[in-house]
Amino acid sequence: MNAAEAPVFGDPDWNLYRARVAAALTDVEADMQQRGYGLNNEGLTLEVAERLQLGVTTVDDFQVLEALVKSLRPIAREAVRTTRETQGGQYSLLLL
Repeated sequence: MNAAEAPVFGDPDWNLYRARVAAALTDVEADMQQRGYGLNNEGLTLEVAERLQLGVTTVDDFQVLEALVKSLRPIAREAVRTTRETQGGQYSLLLL
């Protein structure tokens, strides 16, 4: 599925899709913080697309997913901060 074909606000699958994007974004943020790297919105968008196996083949695909990543990034950062505080900085890394 391409990102432009993904569910949009009002679709029955919207909440599930948004939750999947938020979880993938949170994982990327945690990985980057552990490694001491930072990614801009473009890099995060491409990482999220890769983890969710979403096609980003056109400008529209990229813009649709980037808008969602931009809006969910503060939520992902808060989730990483909360996890860091509750677990004392320990994360389980998913080794692929």
